Amino acid sequence: MNYQYLLFLAILFSGLISCSSSREELNEQAEMEFVRVDSLVFDELQTLRILDYHPGRELYLMVTQGLEGRYFLIDSKGEVLAEEGLSEGPNAFGMVLHRAGFVGDELMFVSDQEIFIYDLDLQQLRKFSFEQETMVRMIHAPLDNFNSFSIDNRPHGIANLSDRLLDKYPRDYFDTLNYFHLVNPLNGQVKKGGKIDSSSIFKQDYFYPRKDKPVYFSDQNSKFVSLILPADSILFQFDQKLELANKINLERQQPDQLTRMPLAEAGKAAFYTFGKDISLGGSFTHIAGRGDAFIVEYKTGVDPEKNHEGLSREEMEAVMASRKTYYYPIKSGKQIGKPVPWEKPGILKLGLGNDRYLHYADQADIHEEEKEYQCYYIYELRVKK
Repeated sequence: MNYQYLLFLAILFSGLISCSSSREELNEQAEMEFVRVDSLVFDELQTLRILDYHPGRELYLMVTQGLEGRYFLIDSKGEVLAEEGLSEGPNAFGMVLHRAGFVGDELMFVSDQEIFIYDLDLQQLRKFSFEQETMVRMIHAPLDNFNSFSIDNRPHGIANLSDRLLDKYPRDYFDTLNYFHLVNPLNGQVKKGGKIDSSSIFKQDYFYPRKDKPVYFSDQNSKFVSLILPADSILFQFDQKLELANKINLERQQPDQLTRMPLAEAGKAAFYTFGKDISLGGSFTHIAGRGDAFIVEYKTGVDPEKNHEGLSREEMEAVMASRKTYYYPIKSGKQIGKPVPWEKPGILKLGLGNDRYLHYADQADIHEEEKEYQCYYIYELRVKK
């Protein structure tokens, strides 16, 4: 009797393990969707760019479009808590802005050759020199999100940019890169690290024009700091020592006709003459989330059958609009569902926590009717029922 009972328990336990494995496998292939659940509304007629979000205080950092450089801190109720012009004057950092966001309860502005630290009243506290060579200098309009990462319980800002062009690229170029330059906001000290391994296509002796600038994600609640190169298919995750700790393979979506050149031929001259059809290749373009739960944005290449010489302006716009956008859901070092198609204008700009994301686009594209206030929708990532 005891033997039969033990045999029954063994069979039951084996069945539970099998069911658990099946559920986990099903979860990795889960169909997911973004559902609109809330909105951010504030009484401001002028268009503002949303730069970053502070989850603990529920604050948004925003800036006006244009030369003036008027910055705002707005809470989740739409109330302006601080407002300051930072283009000119003793409290200003200038006009060129590469990245800006929260580092703990302070703000870091990465400008041209300098980093500035501000308090939550938008008053300048400190500044440090930070040498960098960039291909593009934008006026109050960052090309990507700001990210932070805690080392020894101290939040640091990821400040480096990797978009400069070299006259000639050495064959071991991608072996020499430290992808992270984490800046201590207290004293400006820089901690470098983070190297991709040979599984990356960038370590196979080829260069992919305009698709080599890394896309980052982490915050002070993240266990890992993550990066992916636009032409690659591997999301690399690094630990507190900035050593490689995890890799996630992300299957690229079609169409995706990547343009590549031998690394030995790569350089400024080749950049402007080689690979005129870079729009045919897909790109990982953006990451947003909170902690170790985030979404990786991917844009496919344009439809190759529609892309040819002699197109009118309207036809070219239609070709560019043929690119499709997907979001790969990642959680605790794994892809937890199929890539989710996104067919709305703009992007899911920021992660707000609890699988919620802020949709950012031009107000005229988001709303069918003109509003006398700014309104941005918040979407939640859910498993399809």
